[in-house]
Amino acid sequence: MAWRDGDIVMLVVTALIGGIAIAAAWFGASGSATVSHQTAWLNLGVAGFAVFAGGTCLWLLRGRRAVGERRATLVAVEAAPPVTAPVDATASWQFVRGTGMRKLHHPGCPLLTGKPVEPAEPADGEPCGVCAV
Repeated sequence: MAWRDGDIVMLVVTALIGGIAIAAAWFGASGSATVSHQTAWLNLGVAGFAVFAGGTCLWLLRGRRAVGERRATLVAVEAAPPVTAPVDATASWQFVRGTGMRKLHHPGCPLLTGKPVEPAEPADGEPCGVCAV
């Protein structure tokens, strides 16, 4: 569950307090004939709305944070295993390309994890956008 019990209680409490303040401001302003008396009720209504909106925003942000943390654990990029094809360390280039792929990668690029690779030259393909070749 994305929210804890305390988060849901906080949402309900802030919604009740904000709603009661808005309703009280509406009833109080409707019974006042002068603008100066209605201004005080308007302030109460704005404060009630701020409590209501603030509680709702905090509730949504806590849920978004929980979803983001779960997503990060599911999509964590693990360290890439060693390249399956030998790369000549004495060459001036250090690029590889997955078998049948167009883009060039550094040997440790996570997109090549578990794929057979072959050495490549800079003119052999387009640069990868992930490993910043």
